[in-house]
Amino acid sequence: MKKFIGAVLALLIVTSTANAEKRELGGLAEAFIGSLSNQVAQLNQNRSLDSTTRRTKFMRLVERGFDLNWIAKFVVGRPWKTASPNQQKEYLDLFKNLVELTYSKRFIEYSQQRIIVLGHKLGKRKFIFVESQLVDPKNPKGNVNIVWRLIPKGSSFKIVDVVIAGISMAITQRNEYSAVIKRNNGSFDLLLAAMKVQLKKLRSAP
Repeated sequence: MKKFIGAVLALLIVTSTANAEKRELGGLAEAFIGSLSNQVAQLNQNRSLDSTTRRTKFMRLVERGFDLNWIAKFVVGRPWKTASPNQQKEYLDLFKNLVELTYSKRFIEYSQQRIIVLGHKLGKRKFIFVESQLVDPKNPKGNVNIVWRLIPKGSSFKIVDVVIAGISMAITQRNEYSAVIKRNNGSFDLLLAAMKVQLKKLRSAP
């Protein structure tokens, strides 16, 4: 009986320690999102910077905070494995350029909005979901719920998806790319061509 009680107590201690470590990890993930969003807000409010410099600095924050390679591979799905090394390299370059132009333009549209971190949830496969809200002081009814999906990376974290108002950005992009590949009989080259057209349109847009 004593051995059984001792085993139960040991299990409780291990479980308690593991739960404490998970809570600490979740707290660090919250702090990571809070810090990153504050840096973005400060950059956006610095009107002494021209748009080109602001976009460059913003993209550095994106590269620091997001695992763009992970997202790019997830978005394209299975065709990634059958693509040639040259196709893979070109795809990653195009994907990063598209992210840069798409999100930097959206970012510049924001002015006084800020991110408020609300909490976190622990998911499977080491995923951590940090819950937040984009708050607009000028329009309280226009607040938007945002969930960040992160994975631990070294001593920090990397974002692998952003769910805005219930819509996953990564899954939305994955569905779009999958549709392009299916329409073109599985051609990876035609996906690259479509990405180039999209990139050209973004670059020419005001």
